[in-house]
Amino acid sequence: MRPSVSVVVCAYNAQASLGHTLDSLLAQTLKDLEIIVVNDGSTDGTQAVVEEYQKGHPGRIHAYQKENAGIAAARNYALEKVQGTYFGFLDADDTAEAGMFQDLYEKALQDGSNLVVSDFWWVSKNGRKLQKEGPYQSGRDMMVHLFATLWNKIYRTDWIRGLDIRFPDGNRYEDACFLYCLSCQVHTVSFVDHAYVNYMQTGGSITHTNNDQVKNMIRVFQIILQYYRDHGLYEEYHAELEYIHIKFFLGNSFLRSAKIDDPEDRRQTILLGWNLLNREFPDWHQNHYLKDLGGMKNRYFAMVNGGNVMFFAWLFHYFAKDNL
Repeated sequence: MRPSVSVVVCAYNAQASLGHTLDSLLAQTLKDLEIIVVNDGSTDGTQAVVEEYQKGHPGRIHAYQKENAGIAAARNYALEKVQGTYFGFLDADDTAEAGMFQDLYEKALQDGSNLVVSDFWWVSKNGRKLQKEGPYQSGRDMMVHLFATLWNKIYRTDWIRGLDIRFPDGNRYEDACFLYCLSCQVHTVSFVDHAYVNYMQTGGSITHTNNDQVKNMIRVFQIILQYYRDHGLYEEYHAELEYIHIKFFLGNSFLRSAKIDDPEDRRQTILLGWNLLNREFPDWHQNHYLKDLGGMKNRYFAMVNGGNVMFFAWLFHYFAKDNL
């Protein structure tokens, strides 16, 4: 029989953490759960961990090895292997509470949804912090308000396979690319008001390495824009596309760029995002979401201009915390 849910774990040099991730999936209350592990060319003992768990839990874990090609390629590879009616993701250094996939699957069936979203926990050495997501409506509202993480959601498999949306091979920020392209295709989205995933904040993870990988976001947002142009949706979603560019290139990406140690590399990386924003959306200061949504972040966004952008970069380099 077809599993209810497949959960994809892409692992690269995750020897130290993968066991905890798999333990949390093996403990799920949803018993017809397919666990798919893709070893993306690890050079440590990741494969030995996978084989140990396969031996200890025969038939419960489907494992694949491939040459290292990055997280986006690994996710695309895994999607071809998924058998579940729905699928989700869990990173190889995170864990999920036992009821997660049963609760999300039951909500999907109850509402007939293509996408179900839940909350999650930021976890660091200082403790846990709740991150709520939603509720929001599909389409424009989703694009503006979604949290661009893959692993606190499940997706209807046949629906995703019927769309021309895949992860951008060779690029980081593949989750943002996938979800922002998906936003205009979602018609039914549901929410479970509970946090299940423990999202581990580790200084050595790719997400928190402040170097020239930040520049990759430029390419990813060009892919998003091209998707909307190719589908004749650019004008319809112009304000939302403009706002997410503001949010990323003056928000989280800006903060990460500001943390780059080399001053010239830092300046050049910031200018890449700043120039993209102003070239693609020269009137972005007039974006109505800056006023309509309010809040300190949007007031900050509205303040930034060509005369002070490097001042904010200096400020964030020396004083900003991990999230903006």
